Amino acid sequence: MTAPATRIARPEADIAARAVRMPNLFVIGASKSGSSALHAYLRHHPDIAMSREKEPCFFVDRDELRAAWPIMARQPCSHDLRAYLDLWSAAGDAPWRGEGSVYYSQAPHRSGVPGRVRAACPEARIVYLVREPVSRAISHFWQRAKEFQEPLPLDRAVRENPIYVDTSDYALQLDAWLAHFDRDRIKVIVSEDLRARRREVLADLSDWLGLDPHEYDAAALRDVHASPPVSRRERFPLVARMRDSGLWAAARRTLPPGAIARLRKAGTVEIDKAATDETDARRWLAAELAPRTARFERMMGGPIAQWHAPPR
Repeated sequence: MTAPATRIARPEADIAARAVRMPNLFVIGASKSGSSALHAYLRHHPDIAMSREKEPCFFVDRDELRAAWPIMARQPCSHDLRAYLDLWSAAGDAPWRGEGSVYYSQAPHRSGVPGRVRAACPEARIVYLVREPVSRAISHFWQRAKEFQEPLPLDRAVRENPIYVDTSDYALQLDAWLAHFDRDRIKVIVSEDLRARRREVLADLSDWLGLDPHEYDAAALRDVHASPPVSRRERFPLVARMRDSGLWAAARRTLPPGAIARLRKAGTVEIDKAATDETDARRWLAAELAPRTARFERMMGGPIAQWHAPPR
C-alpha cells in the first residue's frame, strides 16, 4: 500500500501548502475521551480556529479510511488538500488552527499518521485526551456498534477485535507520536479532569500554547456530545452497506430531515446499553490493560488518581 505521505509531498500539494497556512494544532483522541467536547470549547477561544469539520481524517491512509469510515473517505476534506485547508477559510489571523481526528491515535489500525503530520506540519502541537481505559474501551464498542462497524457482542468484541485494547493502550499511541515529535510538543489531558475542571484545564492548555488567558462564558462550557443511553443494530441485512453508500449520502442531501429520521428508525433496532451486562468484559479489559496503563502512568510520572478511585 502506498503511504499517503506522498499525497502531501507531491508538487501541486506542496505549492498549495506554501500558499496557505497548514493547521498547527491537532487533537488526536483518544476516541470516546472528550475530543468532541474539547473541539467545541476551543472554538470559543479568539486565538484558536478549529476546523469546520471536526474529524477530517486527512492524515489517515485513504485505503484504511475507506475500509473503516467510507462516509468520511468520500468527503473531499479527507483527501484533497485544498478542501482540507478550506476548513479554515474563516480563520483569519488566528495563530492556532486546529482539528481533531480520533483516528490519529489508533495505531496500528491507522498506520503512519504521526509521520505524515510531521512531514506536513513540523511545528504542530499535539493534544492527546485520555480516559480511564476500561470505560473508554466499552464506550468505543458502543460507538462502533451504533455505526454498524462492530457485529460481535460486547464480550467477544473486546477479546477478538484488538482495536479496543490498542486504542486504550495510551503508551503505545504516545510512543508512535514521540517517534516524530518532541515531548514538549505533546500535551496529555486526562478526560476526567476536563469534565470536572473545564476552566482550569482550558486555562492550562492556553498557557501551553502561549496564549493570553481567555474567560469562557458559561454557555461555551456547557455539557456537549454526551453519549446517549441507547445504541442500535441493523434491523435487516445490508442496512450498513446502504448507510455507507453514495446513494444514502445523496438522499441525506435531498430528503427532508423527518424522512431521514423515519428511514433510520425503520432500518435499525435500538439497544438499551444498561440492559447489557458489562461485568465480564470489564473484568477482562482490566486485566489486559493493567500493565499497559501502568507503563503509560510511568511515562506521565505517576499514577493518575482519577483512574484509581475506590468503587462506589
